[in-house]
Amino acid sequence: MFNNKNFLRALFFIAGILLMVGLAACTPETPVIEPPEIDPEIETEVPAATETRETPPVPDEIPTVLLVSGAAVDPLVRSQTEVLLESLATESGMMLVSVEGLTPDRITPDVKIVIGMGTGLDLNGLAASAPNVSFAAINDPDAAVTENLSLIGDPVVGMRQQAFMAGYVSALISQDFKIVALIAEESPLSDSLVESFVVGARYFCGICQPIFPPYNPFPQWQALSSGIAQDGFRTVIDSYDNIGVEVIYLQGELISPERLAYLEEVGMKVVSNRSPDGVRNNWIGTLAMDPVPSLEALWPDLLEGMPGKLVTTGITLRDTESGLMTTGRYRLFETMVANIQAGMVSVEIVP
Repeated sequence: MFNNKNFLRALFFIAGILLMVGLAACTPETPVIEPPEIDPEIETEVPAATETRETPPVPDEIPTVLLVSGAAVDPLVRSQTEVLLESLATESGMMLVSVEGLTPDRITPDVKIVIGMGTGLDLNGLAASAPNVSFAAINDPDAAVTENLSLIGDPVVGMRQQAFMAGYVSALISQDFKIVALIAEESPLSDSLVESFVVGARYFCGICQPIFPPYNPFPQWQALSSGIAQDGFRTVIDSYDNIGVEVIYLQGELISPERLAYLEEVGMKVVSNRSPDGVRNNWIGTLAMDPVPSLEALWPDLLEGMPGKLVTTGITLRDTESGLMTTGRYRLFETMVANIQAGMVSVEIVP
């Protein structure tokens, strides 16, 4: 007998399968996107990568030290000062520039220190117009200490110290203390220079009493015109030669090749504050200002922009090729210079 229940189950099963197949047939297909065709004859430009260039940094200005020369500058002292400043500037990461004369437009922003040598520079005016720059004047009688201007040496004091040391050296070299100073009468300091010469000589020899005749009083001195004729100069020297003078301090303004030749001819030893025209056998030495140690000591203050100071200069003895200034005598010379610098010895008569 036919079973209705089984038939209905089979019918519903078949209907379910047909329904599922029909639904699957109705599901829309996912479209496939084809890439666009590229014509091989058309070149495709690929944008180049943008190149990034770094702008090189602009180097900072090198801090500059100016060494300025005015009038009346000793060439040797200038040379020695330049050598020292070259070394100090390099160690401090700075550059040294040497110039003749100075105007305000030369003080550019890179200039940090100005060192002036000699006269006629108007460093006070320049220092006032550049308050952020450190200035130092070496042996400039017209300069004065200000907030940013230091002075190295006072020319008047320096000349008196030279005259003192000339008297001291003359007595030191002489055998019988027969010594003379010849000073240019045009010098406004002639009287002061004579005084300092005598003080220096007597510091070494006391009353300077000669042992051998003639027994004239010493030291002696005389003011001469720098324009004195050679014959007149010879007459003066002959008068001193007649009383046995051994050593003469000849102030620089009185030097000439002819006068030096005659002094060498008569055998008188000479000390001066100006170098001779060449090596001479009777030349004891040349007394010169020595600002180098003082400048070196002042350098840290100049770097830091410290307030202005007044610093004394030393004295050196050069042109000693003749050998008249022996090692032992030179030690005495150095000791006396140190005592003067320390304020232990006065170069003038103290009342």
